[in-house]
Amino acid sequence: MKRYALLLIVVLLAGAMAGCLGGGGSSVTQSTTAESESTAPTTTTAHQTTTTPSQTVAETPAGPDVNALLQGVSGIRQFTYTSNTSLEMFVAIEGNGTSQGDNVTLRILERGYMDFESWSAWINSTTVSLPDGARTNTSRIVVGNVTYIQTIAGWVRTEDSTASDILWRYSIVGLAREYLKEKPDSVETGAVTKLTYRIPDYRIKPLAMVYFAASPDTTVSVKDGLLELWFSDGRLVGGRLSFSVSSETNVDDPTLGKMTIKQDGKWSETFEIDSINEKRSVKEPST
Repeated sequence: MKRYALLLIVVLLAGAMAGCLGGGGSSVTQSTTAESESTAPTTTTAHQTTTTPSQTVAETPAGPDVNALLQGVSGIRQFTYTSNTSLEMFVAIEGNGTSQGDNVTLRILERGYMDFESWSAWINSTTVSLPDGARTNTSRIVVGNVTYIQTIAGWVRTEDSTASDILWRYSIVGLAREYLKEKPDSVETGAVTKLTYRIPDYRIKPLAMVYFAASPDTTVSVKDGLLELWFSDGRLVGGRLSFSVSSETNVDDPTLGKMTIKQDGKWSETFEIDSINEKRSVKEPST
């Protein structure tokens, strides 16, 4: 399966190279190393104490002021972040009269800067396939919502609005702006406050399509979407996005021939915000 694991990375990144989210960009390409997924900060679940007429009423822990949290997130104009993604899948490949399957894990480390005032960004990412260790580095720059993706042949320019729309919407700040307008499914308080939202399939599928729809006839389905938003002293510090995904892709590779690749697994991405409202320069790459 080693050669197929490498092919899988190519398949996953193909959609990005066509002008979608899978890649990253930077005015200066950075070398990165995949890291293990971060864990959520320790929290305690908020609860209410019930009483009888003879009991003294216990104080109920105050929940977070969601409107205040939304106001704070809406004030984020620029931010830098680090995200760690784990994609664990069972991959079945059928073609050339044979079939085989194996477990494949992808680790994606991403570092980026996003500017909601100028609609500009740079993102660098490194994808490592386990257990074979195949590694792929990608970069992307967005300037005024025009996306530049670095490929083997150099920088490719695309004005497809889908690429940038997905970027802003599914960033941790974009997700917080969207979901803080709704009632969370659960709230945990402590040193860090964690708000959890269950995401309907149709709202998470556009992101999954970017990574898994590597060809026009790819079918993608998602379920169990879950978003966590983490706050410390009323400030957004990170979060986690996870969902289950399955896809089927037909590939016609000059070396390996015609194949059908079926994937079934889970995506889990942890975000950490490194800085807020620190303006940085983003320039178009030299092509």
